[in-house]
Amino acid sequence: MHSRSLLILIALAGASVIGAGTVITADQPVRSLPAGQKLFADLAAKQGQVTRIRLTQGKDSLTFEKKGDVWTLAEKSGYPVAPEKIRQILVDLTEVETLEAKTAKADLLPRLDLGEGDGARARHLTLYAGETVLADVFLGKLRSAAINAAALGLDKPMLYLRKAGDGQAWLVESRLNPKVEALEYLNKDLFDIAQDKVATVTLTPAEGPAVEIGRAPGDATPPDVAVLNPPEGRVSKKGWDVSGVVAALEGMSFEDVRPAQDIPVDGPATEARFTLAEGGPVVVTLRKLDGADWAIFSGENDALKPTHGWAFKLPSYKIERLTKSLADLTEEPKTN
Repeated sequence: MHSRSLLILIALAGASVIGAGTVITADQPVRSLPAGQKLFADLAAKQGQVTRIRLTQGKDSLTFEKKGDVWTLAEKSGYPVAPEKIRQILVDLTEVETLEAKTAKADLLPRLDLGEGDGARARHLTLYAGETVLADVFLGKLRSAAINAAALGLDKPMLYLRKAGDGQAWLVESRLNPKVEALEYLNKDLFDIAQDKVATVTLTPAEGPAVEIGRAPGDATPPDVAVLNPPEGRVSKKGWDVSGVVAALEGMSFEDVRPAQDIPVDGPATEARFTLAEGGPVVVTLRKLDGADWAIFSGENDALKPTHGWAFKLPSYKIERLTKSLADLTEEPKTN
């Protein structure tokens, strides 16, 4: 047995309560795998062969598919996945290391969240190369380290798991903890266009007059911008009220995504058009679907390439900036 694994087992033995709430040990002959054994060691040489990953829990499921060199998520209509998220799953699964054999009784497996069937809480992770299964495993409860593990430098993440088709449960050392939540795997950062790169902004609401924003008259130093077409008897507000609109393209990210073709083109729309000092304009069109605003980006600008064909639900503060009205951005002149 590896000395490190022995120390971990000693630390575990010192704990009277475990994270799972119940101590379940093997009550039948322990399988031949010793502590310190990597359960999926052969996967290290096969990671490049993986073309599909299936992750399910109850009625929730995610399907990651490799298309060329890009990983995509089927449940989001094939939107690209952050590649580091896939790498993390593959590396973490390869590094799974046994600590201790647990129960092999089917009626005890649900206590470790390793049961199957209706109501089961296990996460089922399957890796494919084409139609060939490379790894198939059930992931159960996370296990808290023993109270003295940190002092020994052994406070590593642990969980219970078992291979599909095998009733033997294991306590393993592993960081493998994938969530069955689609948005966890998407790269939600789209582009970043600094406000000092923006020359003008035109906000065209579904109803009412458009708003023209540009450099404040007589001062071309950014970020001094102003409403250029205030209504009679009103003047542009100063400061962040207006410059925040110009900065709307900075750190552009999203909260959800769907194909642009899902968004109806009839009905009212709000448009924000940004002309830039360099490069083509950026146009953001907002349309409603199921009560939410969805943004579609257009314009001949290289920064928009990742957005083509998609509609995005933006953070609320971005929507607020893109939908400002003349009334929002102007005020009556202040008298001394």
